[in-house]
Amino acid sequence: MVLDKSKLDRVEKEILDCGKWAVEKQCDLHVRKKSDSSPVTEVDITISSRVLSLLKELFPEGAIISEEETTEIKDDAPYTFVLDPIDGTDVFSQGLPSFCIALGILDENKEPVGAMIYAPRFGNATEDGLFLRLDPEGKLLLNDKEWKTNGDKSEIKQIAMSSSNVWRFDFSRFRGKARIFGSTIIHIIAPVVFSGIQASINEPCFIWDYAAAHAVIRSQGMDLYNPDGSKYVYTPDFLHKKRSATCCYGGLEESVKVLREICPLK
Repeated sequence: MVLDKSKLDRVEKEILDCGKWAVEKQCDLHVRKKSDSSPVTEVDITISSRVLSLLKELFPEGAIISEEETTEIKDDAPYTFVLDPIDGTDVFSQGLPSFCIALGILDENKEPVGAMIYAPRFGNATEDGLFLRLDPEGKLLLNDKEWKTNGDKSEIKQIAMSSSNVWRFDFSRFRGKARIFGSTIIHIIAPVVFSGIQASINEPCFIWDYAAAHAVIRSQGMDLYNPDGSKYVYTPDFLHKKRSATCCYGGLEESVKVLREICPLK
């Protein structure tokens, strides 16, 4: 599946503009609770509206799944965009830097094959933050340069994980460090972006929390795995906005095998 690069360039520009605007708005937010008690801000809503409007204009034949808006899920669409306008709304609303805009792309088989992830205040110590782009059938780019994962991933010394996993998993045998950023997307991509992080442990989430990051790690030979060691698959319920049934591990297959042994579910 190949999508028009010039159209994807326009989507990239919109996401970058939205991210910079989100940074400007971060110091003056009005936060409310959704029906599931998760936080949402006017920034989430505005970014969702802006990006969805552009996607509908540029790719009318595609389907869209979005966290903040009701959209028509077309099971037979040639590709599907999955949008999380702000992943890590809780940390975003508290003024912390580890949030991102995440747009995933699924192919006709609902496999994650593309992504744009923009964390405007996080990573790489640059003023522009961290921007990952993976076009379907393309190469992974980090801040416009081709990116290959580096660092030894065979020995589990550091993991990225969701804060709620402290009580879900048994860490009594784990002797490494755990990094908690507050964004599932950032947790999943951490082994790709940071040489010293080998794997991730992720709480049960929705498709918009996984899709973009899942595509990124798959481009680097990694994947998401269930606690029984099987690869994570996108079930019909998951595609139709149901929360995933279980936690998952992320990383190289051999690294995840070790991680499952030393950090099992309770």
